[in-house]
Amino acid sequence: MTRQLTETTNVDPPLPRESIRALLRRRRRGVGRFRGIQYWLRVRGYYFLAAFAGLFVVNAVVIGGRVAYDVTVQIDSPWDTSSPALALPLSLAGWLVVTGFAGAVAGYVVTEVTDNRNIGRMRGRGNARRIALIPLLDRLQYRRHGFEVPHYFGIRFALRHDGDWARAQDHWEIIVEKFLNAAESDRTHGPRQAMWQAVLEASYVLDGMSGKCPVCEEAAVKAEGKTDARP
Repeated sequence: MTRQLTETTNVDPPLPRESIRALLRRRRRGVGRFRGIQYWLRVRGYYFLAAFAGLFVVNAVVIGGRVAYDVTVQIDSPWDTSSPALALPLSLAGWLVVTGFAGAVAGYVVTEVTDNRNIGRMRGRGNARRIALIPLLDRLQYRRHGFEVPHYFGIRFALRHDGDWARAQDHWEIIVEKFLNAAESDRTHGPRQAMWQAVLEASYVLDGMSGKCPVCEEAAVKAEGKTDARP
């Protein structure tokens, strides 16, 4: 870094509170910390649940809400309803939802216990609870954030963006998301450990780089390419 920490007076203070939109964006970008069925449920599960809810509503209108519920939880057979052709898909979907949910819960419990144990060994039990989403840059200035990053990393990264904390946070999340997705094949890490590892690698790689932020450089190259393409 060519700038020194004595220039911190030129850095605008971070926003006092994160907006709902920024929080949802941070949650979406950090979904790569999950593996297997937990990842699928967070990325594709909403579409399946929406289709399932629509199928249940249609059955409730045709065969009745109570009957539709009993068919869904496998209490009644779809062949004993007034519309077996409509109740059969509901029964199959209900079986998939119940078994899938049970498997997801069991996997989550096992992964959570193992994950907390591994993180607790590395950072201590008190800090393990703080590791969840992609961390806010201004929170990395404090000691008890649970991650391992270079000293003064947050403010140095903000200096690369001319003290614009909002833009620095946006680019920081994009970079951590790429590190999370690059480690997608490693199924030995739980969500907390995967996030901890991605933040560790991203922060040290960025801290060792000189020049602009990689996201800024990529945007500049794209803008230059569009300018050259104009007649």
